[in-house]
Amino acid sequence: MHEFVDDFGAAVTLTFDPAVFRQRTAKHVLIFPFWNGKLVFTRHRTRGVELPGGKVEPGETSLAAAVRETFEETGAVLEAIERIGQYTVGGKMVKDIYIARVLLLEKHPTGTDVEGVIWFDEIPEAVKGQKPFSRYMYDDVYPLTLQYVRGHPFLISGKT
Repeated sequence: MHEFVDDFGAAVTLTFDPAVFRQRTAKHVLIFPFWNGKLVFTRHRTRGVELPGGKVEPGETSLAAAVRETFEETGAVLEAIERIGQYTVGGKMVKDIYIARVLLLEKHPTGTDVEGVIWFDEIPEAVKGQKPFSRYMYDDVYPLTLQYVRGHPFLISGKT
């Protein structure tokens, strides 16, 4: 279990232990979608570059929300997805973390707050305090999750 304070001053706990995260119901999701070995980001109209994610709608599972949010914010159609972790913010907000392999990218994301999709030749690691990244990317969830998924088969196209 990792514990730290985010860029907004809230306490955060992060776990990659299924025995822990299977006990809590998340109302939010964060997705690390990989396409041809590249991490797919969304460019939010006001916040900047961030990973897809959002709220679980009433009657929806976090898995369904992860698939929906990824498509809405990036236009990505997923071929595989796996819940790999969970974090809490301020002891109240619970977010499931997913890793996904993208089958194809549709031309236009459908999210109203989305300007477009972006990926980098090299997956950015040090984003804290860096423009054009969103302030929501400045905490330790992003780098710790990147470290956790190193070597995961979804990073390699065509592997399961």
